[in-house]
Amino acid sequence: MTTAFPLLRLPYLALMHALKQMEFLDRIAFSILSKRTRKYVKLLKMKSKNVNLKWNGNRIDMIVFSDLTRVLEVNMYIDEYQRNNFMNQYKPVYSWRDSSLLPVDYVLSIMDVMDCKFINKFIIVGISEHDCLPIIAKLPKIDEVVVQHDWPDVPSYEAYFQKERQLLRVLKTVLPLSPAVFITYQFQNRNHLREILNGHFDAVILMRSGNWITLNDLWITNAKILEIHTTKINMKDLNRYFKLWTKKICNDRLEYLEVRINDKTSVDLLLDGLNAVSVPIETQREFRVLGNVKRFVPGRFGTDRIAFEFDITRADGRQATIRIGTWGTVCFYVWPESTNPVPNQSSLISTFYNSCLHHFERLFLRFLLACESFFFFFSTNFNWNRDYDVRSICLYFLTVLLACWFLNSLF
Repeated sequence: MTTAFPLLRLPYLALMHALKQMEFLDRIAFSILSKRTRKYVKLLKMKSKNVNLKWNGNRIDMIVFSDLTRVLEVNMYIDEYQRNNFMNQYKPVYSWRDSSLLPVDYVLSIMDVMDCKFINKFIIVGISEHDCLPIIAKLPKIDEVVVQHDWPDVPSYEAYFQKERQLLRVLKTVLPLSPAVFITYQFQNRNHLREILNGHFDAVILMRSGNWITLNDLWITNAKILEIHTTKINMKDLNRYFKLWTKKICNDRLEYLEVRINDKTSVDLLLDGLNAVSVPIETQREFRVLGNVKRFVPGRFGTDRIAFEFDITRADGRQATIRIGTWGTVCFYVWPESTNPVPNQSSLISTFYNSCLHHFERLFLRFLLACESFFFFFSTNFNWNRDYDVRSICLYFLTVLLACWFLNSLF
């Protein structure tokens, strides 16, 4: 019969020496036993470069890196069995069941021991059938949320729609904790995608999302960095968005926009009506985004190169640069410097006219966006019938128009 060794009864120096002789996984396993053991292990000052969380259905994986090396993986199940596994080189070392603690409690405990203040990436692959909001509500700050969700076995569109709403509830909980979101998922309801695009993020990246990106989608964005890697975008809509930017009636926080369509770009269509000034490619300029130097990253297996460069100016004097690649890459940089000339009396009439025109354009765009949302809502929640009461539809349109006028008066 094996006798238990009273480790915690050792003198402090002897206890710390024993902990230093332990393997890394043994220290982590020892730290989650109690608050007292976690306090002792924390004194060893183990450091972690970053921590990733991956949520895949009924399992949450915590991966800890140190100097670009995976040092720990914890598999936490949120089903009825509540199993937990410590992995080393993809082989289980410790396994236990404990329903008294949520998986996030183990995450927070390990992060505290590793002196890690935030989660580097929170990757969503699959949503659990169990209620997970109490788990993710306790998560700390997240550097980036990655949405890779996929439902290959959903039987109908209605079931798909319900799961997407569940995904959106999860995103509404975790996105306020993160300044950036990376999406590779195709939303069936474009209003769900627009709720993300309308958020005040530092960065929104759409990578092969499969959703068509329209002018309305671009117009409602509020991110400082917006990257769209998809063929489903119209160059004419992108041109109209640049025109809205020059009139200062769209995203004023924007610092960088990147569109990759992996196809030839019509320069004349993209620059139509922008009064763009050509800049020699050889001109050495440093573009900064969020305070850091932003360099062009070639796409299309490294064959994409900058072929054209143009400067445009906004109504308030702020400048931006449009760089066009050889294989469908469009980069839009907003310069931090701006000039604000004082208008004289001769320009007051012109200024008043432009102000009225801008308000009308804003009202019209809001009206189009509301109409599109209304048609989607009407067609998905009611059985569409051509013989439907026309007066009721006209009344709905009038209500939408009055709402748009009210919103326009506020902004």
